[in-house]
Amino acid sequence: MEAQKENPAKTQARARGAENLKVFEKTQKKNSTVAVSNVDFIAHAFAGCGQDEAPWCAGFSGDGAVADHSVWFGGSALPLPRFIRSDHNNYIATSTFRRGVDGQFRRRKDCWAGMWLILHDDLGTKIPFDKLRLEPSCLIETSPGNFQGWLFLVAPERNQQRAEALINGIIQAEANDPGAGNITRYGRLPVGVNGKGKYADKAGKPWVQRVHAWQPERRYSAEEVAKAYGFDLNAVTRPTVRRIASKTTHGDNGYISILDGAGLYLEGMRGMEGHRIICPWHSQHTGEDTTGTVFFEPSEENEWRGGFVCHHGHCKGRNIADLDYFIQRLLAGRAA
Repeated sequence: MEAQKENPAKTQARARGAENLKVFEKTQKKNSTVAVSNVDFIAHAFAGCGQDEAPWCAGFSGDGAVADHSVWFGGSALPLPRFIRSDHNNYIATSTFRRGVDGQFRRRKDCWAGMWLILHDDLGTKIPFDKLRLEPSCLIETSPGNFQGWLFLVAPERNQQRAEALINGIIQAEANDPGAGNITRYGRLPVGVNGKGKYADKAGKPWVQRVHAWQPERRYSAEEVAKAYGFDLNAVTRPTVRRIASKTTHGDNGYISILDGAGLYLEGMRGMEGHRIICPWHSQHTGEDTTGTVFFEPSEENEWRGGFVCHHGHCKGRNIADLDYFIQRLLAGRAA
């Protein structure tokens, strides 16, 4: 039997991935590092940023895994705040943000202004380098053998749906950590340390980050990124009919219409019985983030119970029973 020929696009993508792996291996053999300041990184990454929006950063000492959630609140990166220090864990958001109703810049989805950067997280450990289809503008070793790769965009993506589609498309191509699916998320700035105790040396000093690639002129359009990872970015912006179910349809117990009435429903997920919603407990999330939560309709797969998943640490352990309780209290006119 004649063997099936591989799709030409997949063949080209595979070749690009192999080439990226060779470049990385060559870099590692030379053990080459590049000196890049946090100010330079921000200046190049957000070139052209207007006064009505702000890049967002956070910086703190110690182990972020056990630090108080308030350390993640951060502030505007222009000018660079004092909490960004060479001996701190230093982070920059992939997007810029506008002022909230109180007149202050806020790192929240409702204040989102545009995505300027795309982050490849956990390269070299969770994500093999041969999964990359584009060379990063900046490559940072954030812990021994673990890297974050930044792609600088030619122009910020101002359409929130397209920005989310870019992130999700790269995740589906297995070129990013699934936990990176967030337009408000942080990645590490080039200068700083990784304060996690497991990376400290024998003297207790934290791991100092290293920059292995710095090509700020290497920029990509949103369409170039989508094409490289094999998905159609324009398809996600085509108008779709929003599906709102009632108590007598889809067997969802009326939850979709109830959540929609409470302002918590976002959209259905294509090809799945899942719906993106705003977590009822999002006020407890870091930065009050409203992304990363899904309600699943009752189906045979979940034994007709339905499902609830929120990827934020504050909601670890919550399930459909918690959502049931929230809905009951909501209908009773009481707070969650």
